Amino acid sequence: MVTSIDPNLLLNFYSSRTGSGGGLGQNTAGIPARKVAPTAPWSRQAAPIDTPAAVKAVLAGRKFVNEGATKLDLLGASADYKKLFALYQGLSTLGGLAEAAQRKGITSFERAKLEKAFSDGLTEVSDYVSSADLTKLRLTTGTVNSTARTSAPVAGVKSEYLTDPLFSGTSSQAVPQFQGVVKFSINVSRSGTLHNVDIDLAEMGAQTRSIANVVNYINGKLAADGVDTRFATQRIPGQPKTVVVGGKTITIGPGPEQWALRVKPNSETVSFSAADTAGAVYLAQGIGDPNPDGKIATNDSTVRQQLVKFQTDTTNVEAPLQTPADAHWVDGRAFAKTLGPEIKTVRATKVGPDGSVYVLADITGKSAGQDIKGTQDVALIKYDSAGRLIFERTLGAAATATGLGLAVAADGSVAIAGAVKGVLAGATDGGLNSGPTGALAAETDSFVTVFNAEGEEQWTQRRGARQADEASHLAFGADGTVYVAGRAKSALPGAGNFGDFDSYIEAFGPPNAQGKVAATFTANFGTAGADRPSGMVLDGASLVTASVENGRGVLRRFDISSGTPVLSATRDLGDLQGGEITGLALDGAEIVIAGSTTNAALAAGAITRAHAGGIDAFAARLAADLSAGGGDAIAYYGGAGDDRASALSVAGGKVWIAGSAGLDLPGLSAVGKKDGFLANLDVASGGVSWSRRFTGKDGQAAPSAITATTAGASSLDRLGLPSGAFDLIDSQQITVATSIRAGDQFTVRSGSGRASTITIDAAETLTTLSQKIRRASGFLAKLTFATSDGVRKLTIAPQTGRTLIEFGAGPPDKDALEFLGLPEGVVRDSRVVDGKTVPADGKGQIYGLGLPSKLNLSDPKEISHAAAEVAAAMGVIRSVYKDLVAAADPRAAQVAAARASGPVPAYLTNQIANYQAALARLGG
Repeated sequence: MVTSIDPNLLLNFYSSRTGSGGGLGQNTAGIPARKVAPTAPWSRQAAPIDTPAAVKAVLAGRKFVNEGATKLDLLGASADYKKLFALYQGLSTLGGLAEAAQRKGITSFERAKLEKAFSDGLTEVSDYVSSADLTKLRLTTGTVNSTARTSAPVAGVKSEYLTDPLFSGTSSQAVPQFQGVVKFSINVSRSGTLHNVDIDLAEMGAQTRSIANVVNYINGKLAADGVDTRFATQRIPGQPKTVVVGGKTITIGPGPEQWALRVKPNSETVSFSAADTAGAVYLAQGIGDPNPDGKIATNDSTVRQQLVKFQTDTTNVEAPLQTPADAHWVDGRAFAKTLGPEIKTVRATKVGPDGSVYVLADITGKSAGQDIKGTQDVALIKYDSAGRLIFERTLGAAATATGLGLAVAADGSVAIAGAVKGVLAGATDGGLNSGPTGALAAETDSFVTVFNAEGEEQWTQRRGARQADEASHLAFGADGTVYVAGRAKSALPGAGNFGDFDSYIEAFGPPNAQGKVAATFTANFGTAGADRPSGMVLDGASLVTASVENGRGVLRRFDISSGTPVLSATRDLGDLQGGEITGLALDGAEIVIAGSTTNAALAAGAITRAHAGGIDAFAARLAADLSAGGGDAIAYYGGAGDDRASALSVAGGKVWIAGSAGLDLPGLSAVGKKDGFLANLDVASGGVSWSRRFTGKDGQAAPSAITATTAGASSLDRLGLPSGAFDLIDSQQITVATSIRAGDQFTVRSGSGRASTITIDAAETLTTLSQKIRRASGFLAKLTFATSDGVRKLTIAPQTGRTLIEFGAGPPDKDALEFLGLPEGVVRDSRVVDGKTVPADGKGQIYGLGLPSKLNLSDPKEISHAAAEVAAAMGVIRSVYKDLVAAADPRAAQVAAARASGPVPAYLTNQIANYQAALARLGG
């Protein structure tokens, strides 16, 4: 046997041994050697860098970048080398801090010291790069580009509406959803004239109701009425499927084609309506197994959030049918939309006055094109009645935020509330707050944000006690006042504290003439134990609250007519015995309360449906003034197992509860491992007129929120079309489309001038931002707009070849640059000289370190990222050095080329031959 050796390995070894890392030319191809540059600190000829000692020094307060400690071993060498070597040493120390943070067994105190030192060092390195006066080159901590383009999802004008897939097959096949009675109207506004085009598929006669034929029929009706709006089919190619057989994944050929509808308004205003409607319930739930391996320590959850629409009666509208890929379908379900993996939890849902549905969710990553600043943010998501996304708005919290409360006013205004920790730029404190907020608050603070009907933020209030607090329930007053209920572990400004968590109520008056909002009152209530509010409704000039105190369900009524809450009534429902209250609603002169309990005799009036055992859901009707009367009633719902209510909604006098089903429910068989349920419970009689039990991915479904409407379903659902007007124009405000908040900043510098700070205003658009950038650049930036895939983008380029524009990040937690999608670094024009790209201004080459200003050592993932970025920046310094060496002597480039492509010395060729012969003998 002969074992060969790859000559390339030896040649590579030869090249590494004769490299120019030390700045020395070599006698290659007859070219004489001479020292052309000082020895680099990373070369083999230099003393090794003592990184641990450098880390120890900076932890003791020494500088990261120290030119005075940098020595050059070549007389007369350019000062650029000293600055580069000093910068390299500083970067090496940053890398050493990241390495130290990865060691096992370090204490939290040690980690905090490393994090602070890294942050200080990154700032020092960045400042040094910005101020370094280099003669032969230029540096930026960011990147170097010819143009900069925003990637923020600022919406342009949409040109069409696309439905979800309706059918699998061919365009000529009959579509099941189009059968039966399908009637609706298309309302088109053209040149100020409203055209009502009535659609009734029965007019097609015996013609096959295929998607192609239905589109032709509708378009014929639209053309006959003289409007330009048109329908079209959308073919969706069949996707390959995979199955696992014997442990191997096998790909099966593509499935059947799917078909959807496209509606093109062609510059007309289009809305849809139906004369015949039915009740509907929108339900949010988690589907999937939260702990597949049964181990608490592992993070292997498969749970995804889902928005489901149920049609709850078929008196006027035929029942919905299952659509393609609609898994775990249950009778009455109109659609099930599985949300992205970044949607962690859905907290609340509400139907708006336009028939759309709002969802309040916690998100942990980029959602709807929007990046988040911290580890968790709050999102307000709006869908139309067909389940298509209209918009998504993020709060913009710098660290973490949780959404807990949602309310929608009659004019379409929306309020959200919850808890926030860390910076929330632009939030005010209601005029009563004397406690710490923002970056000074070590605990969570309550927040309330109000949006207009377009999803544009109107105001945000942040209220903080010295310990943790949160806002969880909301109600709009007729005058625009927003009422809030929450809990605080210490006294809020203007309120006291009974001990541990207390519930509180407060009010924020409508904005004054200057647009300012102030807290008009704050009052707390509760016991010495840990209390929590569970609901709040506004009844005229009174607030009614529900709370759990010492395990008991307690209702309170406050008279707020004087502007100061006065307790007027209290009602104790009794011991919930480990249960909870999950909802409170106002229905005429009565309040409806729902929850779960093992107590079969809560003090809520006559029992119209008996407790069945274990934990049961319940709903009760009581007089809104909390007085005990003959009309009070309570109905339990459940089986022998544990059945928990998680949500309540009341619409048209009907009470809807949803939750997690136990072993058995009346008349409903188990479907999966852990099912959800939705039921219409008639509290007065104890009857259940409509109920469904259902499951989801991995046989598990856990409903978290519901909202009911009396007329949310119609024939439009069968075509995937929404009721109401198409919303094809979204807000152009940057603070609406991104996580950027008013007050966030970035810098722009032109040439070697001073950097100008640009601050984002609340109503900032790309157009107004472009004007600010133009002024900040001294009118040396060229700005253009373009719309791609429905997103409007701004492109910035130098006005001339002599122009240099540099973008810098804003302060920590208030940076707008990242969320605009603009890169940190330099934008310059370039030209090609001798095959090399150089700056068009004729000055020194510009090198970008690509060192993000937000690097940190906060967790293992960030530490690894920081270490990689610092290592890459050190690689850039080495590349700069090589270019300087090549430029120091015209023959240097020739030397480098010779090393790369010149003849191999005879002695090395002979050595290779000897190695081959020796290996051949050993093998023989």
